[in-house]
Amino acid sequence: MKLTVFLMMAAFLQVSATGYAQKISLTERNVTIEQVFKEIKKQSQYDFFYDLEMLQETKPVNISVKNASIENVLEKCFEGQPITYVIEQNTIVVKRKPKNAQSLTSAALIPVNVSGRVVDEKGVGLPGVSVRVKGTSAATSTDIEGRFRINVQDANASLVFTFIGYGTKEIPLRGQSSLSVQMQPEQKALEEVVVVGYGTQRRSSVVGAVDQVTSAAIEGRPSVNTTQALQGVSPNLVVQQRNSEPGAGMNLNVRGISTMGNNSPLVVIDGIVGGDINLLNPQDIETVSVLKDAGSAAIYGSRASNGVVLVTTKKGKKNMKPTVTYNGLAGVNDPKMFFKPVSAYENAILRNESRANSGLGSVVYTPEQIRSFKEQGDNEWFVDAITQSAWQQNHNLSVTGGSETSTYMVSVGYTDQASNFVGPSKGLRRYNYRMNLTHEYGRFKFTSVLAYTKSDIRDHASSTGTLMVDAARVPLNYRLKDDEGRYLTNDVLQEFNPLGVLEKGGFRKYDNDNIFGSLTAELKLTSFLKLKGVFGGSQYSNSQFERVMKVNYFPAGVSGADYNVNDESRKLRDLNTQFLAQFTKTFNKSHDVDVLVGVSNENHEERGIKLQRRNTDPELGTPVTETIINEAETKNSNQGSGQNSLNSLFGRASYSFDNKYYAEFNFRYDGSSKFRKGYRWGFFPAGSVGYRLTEENFMQNYRDKVGDLKLRASYGIVGNQNVGNFQYQTTFFTFGPAYGFNNEEVSATGFNFANPDLRWERAATFNIGADFSFFKNALTYSFDYFNKITKDILVKPQVPGVFGTTLPDFNAGKVRNQGWEMALSYRHAGRVLRHTVSLNVGDTKNKVLYFEGTENLPRVDELRYLQMTGFPYRSYVGYKRDGYFQNIDEVSAGAKPSGLLVQPGDNRYVDANGDGVIDDDDLFVFGNPFPRLTFGTSYNVGFKGFDLNVFFQGVGKRTMMLRGELVEPFHVNYGRTMYEHQLDYWTPQNPDARYPRLADDGSASNTNNFKRGSDLYLYSGAYLRLKNVQVGYTLPQAVSKKLGMQKLRAYLSGQNLFTWSAVKFVDPELTEFDSSLKNSGGNSGRAYPTLVYYGFGLDVTF
Repeated sequence: MKLTVFLMMAAFLQVSATGYAQKISLTERNVTIEQVFKEIKKQSQYDFFYDLEMLQETKPVNISVKNASIENVLEKCFEGQPITYVIEQNTIVVKRKPKNAQSLTSAALIPVNVSGRVVDEKGVGLPGVSVRVKGTSAATSTDIEGRFRINVQDANASLVFTFIGYGTKEIPLRGQSSLSVQMQPEQKALEEVVVVGYGTQRRSSVVGAVDQVTSAAIEGRPSVNTTQALQGVSPNLVVQQRNSEPGAGMNLNVRGISTMGNNSPLVVIDGIVGGDINLLNPQDIETVSVLKDAGSAAIYGSRASNGVVLVTTKKGKKNMKPTVTYNGLAGVNDPKMFFKPVSAYENAILRNESRANSGLGSVVYTPEQIRSFKEQGDNEWFVDAITQSAWQQNHNLSVTGGSETSTYMVSVGYTDQASNFVGPSKGLRRYNYRMNLTHEYGRFKFTSVLAYTKSDIRDHASSTGTLMVDAARVPLNYRLKDDEGRYLTNDVLQEFNPLGVLEKGGFRKYDNDNIFGSLTAELKLTSFLKLKGVFGGSQYSNSQFERVMKVNYFPAGVSGADYNVNDESRKLRDLNTQFLAQFTKTFNKSHDVDVLVGVSNENHEERGIKLQRRNTDPELGTPVTETIINEAETKNSNQGSGQNSLNSLFGRASYSFDNKYYAEFNFRYDGSSKFRKGYRWGFFPAGSVGYRLTEENFMQNYRDKVGDLKLRASYGIVGNQNVGNFQYQTTFFTFGPAYGFNNEEVSATGFNFANPDLRWERAATFNIGADFSFFKNALTYSFDYFNKITKDILVKPQVPGVFGTTLPDFNAGKVRNQGWEMALSYRHAGRVLRHTVSLNVGDTKNKVLYFEGTENLPRVDELRYLQMTGFPYRSYVGYKRDGYFQNIDEVSAGAKPSGLLVQPGDNRYVDANGDGVIDDDDLFVFGNPFPRLTFGTSYNVGFKGFDLNVFFQGVGKRTMMLRGELVEPFHVNYGRTMYEHQLDYWTPQNPDARYPRLADDGSASNTNNFKRGSDLYLYSGAYLRLKNVQVGYTLPQAVSKKLGMQKLRAYLSGQNLFTWSAVKFVDPELTEFDSSLKNSGGNSGRAYPTLVYYGFGLDVTF
């Protein structure tokens, strides 16, 4: 790590020297000015452009300088001459001095302090306008009221004013010291640059479904990773949290479910395909572009079926003095459990009632015990005892700047999220280092990116789900520790104590290191032809070490063992080489042509090894074999490696006529090592068209009200190659321990079947959309509708366990996914009040059109899900409840499961086929677990130095499955407490309850009510959440400057503050499935608590 930092700083110092420290030493007497030019050229990287006749009018030059800057040398050289100069990148253009400028020569070198105010078209002060002295690095920005002050060394210099959304303004000083500047908006919110595949485009010429998120949308949030920061900021960019634990993964999805495998999008970071978006520091991100349709994503071909996320990190700016920025955010994560247990006294009564209803024996608690619980009160709930509020902090320091030819951005970041579990220090720590450099030399431009991320996660050695559910299921009459500090056991947890495990049961440590870098060289052959070469990649190293330790309990019992150790490491390397050529030219002022063509090679390698040593279990196999393993030699080692590559030819051709009609063609021709010859190459084309109604002549009279009306459409083919390596061949592997022999563990060899006919998934996508803007872009609106059909879907067939191995993926499915999305925003900059409001909404739905193989009903906990033609992928399946049997007569007359003696208060199910028996012929298909009608809305308002930013996020429709212990009281006799929300159960006095009557596991009533897999376990997952709130204040610039700063903003921040949902006892945001929609168990009491954040932030610019 020290070497990496050293290299980064060395490169940073080198580019700084190139941009600012080109020192010139020169002594000449009575020589021509041309001779001085030649000497300057020898000592610098500057060329001169001039007319020889012009130089004949100049006077001889006398100059003597030592280690002087190029600006100082030129000032002395041109002093009193009839000519002047302009620095354009690395070229010094010499031209005649205007007559009015010659008269001011004597005043030209007199320094002057220039002050003034910059206002918009309505006369309102504009904060944050960049004010730069042309040809130098001197610059400043306007304060909250639009005022500025800058020291200018040349009273004849020009000031350049720039601001996003407004035209650049250049004003010659001509000796003035006070200016009033009015900026005019340009049609050019339309000319915003949008990052697309392998390049950029003007917003007005984009005809694909591309949504670009700027850094302003994600900065200031207390986000531990980038995926979390993207939640709710773009329509149909769905982010779902699987767990709030430090370092836990999240689901990232673009436009819903289109395949039966992994639905995660392709991630491209600074032009390099691949990489982990969560390794980035959110503060380093400039833009995130989401390519949603085939028209924009086909240039990424075989991996673009699930959409593409392009991340561009920040860079320096030309002619910008070094600017140091600090962003800090620190606060507390408070764990929130949505469900709570009933009191010990109430729980004992309910437990006896459940036992009595079951007819399974005597009561559990005696009257004396119940009386004692009431008199003694409740002990602390075990969940509260093992969780605590925890500290979280994010710090980022960056230096940005640039000269005429170079730019730089160097940043360091630190993130620390402590675990909310008690015990020795646990949690996530991440360190980010980044350096982005550019340098221009003549027709060449060089760009380098170097980034290093180190993350350390320290965790307990147990399972979070086990700790949480075991803590949650214990009644409040038990204690975790006695007065002497001993860990207690009880008849609920047996030989287990979650507090003991957290405090003394060992640890699990993850160390991750990632180095990312790229080098880019561009050559501008002509004004319309450019060549580019890119080489980049990343190396990722991961190691995991687990140490399980023995914990002793009182009065008896022990868990863990002092000799359990797992040590695992993995290394991955990705290399990416690209060569591109781009032709851009305008013909006859009306025909714009842009053609890009490129080739690339991508190579992925990985290797892993795992060592285990276990001295705890002396028996291997069944008691019949009586095979005993020598404890001192119990160990095993597993290792593996993999490699794949992709060769590609890709391109894009764009054409526009009069900025009114647009046409674009994207393609990629991919060859992947994952498929055999004959199936290895695939062609993925897409076409797009667009039409801007506002460029018609009849619209010119409405320009003040209508900024842009654009219609667009696209159709194309994209692919998916999410399969393992070499599945077209039979492969072998070793594993162990397989069995015991001669008192030793023995490894074995297995094999995987081949599928030589494996081929690409192909998704045909149609998209139609519209982009509108009104009132000089104050109001913008966009809408898209899409329909995508994916065929040859890769599916892994299910085989019985006794088969001994797995079968390879095969092309066996077809899915339609369709939906829509819209985004609306309005901004208003008044004289006193500034505010912006935005809303985005998206919806998708899918259906399996064809499925070759077993159309089955896999079980997940108490329910099943459907994998069948004609239904949404993995819809829930179960029995539909029809209230409760209210009396014996209804029980006698109603349809019931065969062989079960149900009672009044038990579930009554709909008899779908009317045969009088509830069985598998009466199953219903319910909703789908994937969220629909996802949305995000924000409101930002500013008043003088104060600002308020409010962000809401939510889901309009989702079917959410809850796990057993949150639904079934005293779940399978494993849980021994009821929760407050379960008190709404059936009694004769409460006939319309949410839950059936109480009954213990093993009784007929319990089997009927909780083991039948009905919609009792399904709830609405719709919710609205106040995701983030910021209240800030920015000091006036005059005060900031007195403190030695350009800008200072302090703010309070809160996250996950309020949630509105029909289900009050769970967090509806948590998802019960991964990105493949493969369920890992329902939302349950086993989840890490939801975190509510309260913090303070500081943004400082020097």
